[in-house]
Amino acid sequence: MMSDFITINTITVPELFGPLRGANGNARITGPCGDTMEFWLLVENSKIAEARFVTDGCGSSLACGSITTCLATGRSLAEAMAIGQEDVLKALDGLPDEWAHCALLASNTLRAACQDYFERHPHDQDEGARARRAT
Repeated sequence: MMSDFITINTITVPELFGPLRGANGNARITGPCGDTMEFWLLVENSKIAEARFVTDGCGSSLACGSITTCLATGRSLAEAMAIGQEDVLKALDGLPDEWAHCALLASNTLRAACQDYFERHPHDQDEGARARRAT
């Protein structure tokens, strides 16, 4: 159940919420609903070693940001950029349809943070080009 997920993840995984020192990828997006989400990524050896987020949105926004950081951590940048709204919704297993836009905001913000990494690290452009073609 969705409320159980929010309760569990805000209590057991609070370290995912908040800025990430040493991040080398970052993006902040405000969605059409007015919620803002921001992601920080620490990329090492072309993989996301750590991801964190903040949101000023509702519990659904918090849940979507949290699960998206979990889905991205340990993956290559190309794999992370391929994480979409449906992946976030499937991982949450029970987010009501009226909050699905929070999953889209989370996946778009993750993708933008990956793009920011590629802009800051042009030596990884080949992987960035492959990742953009895959999405």
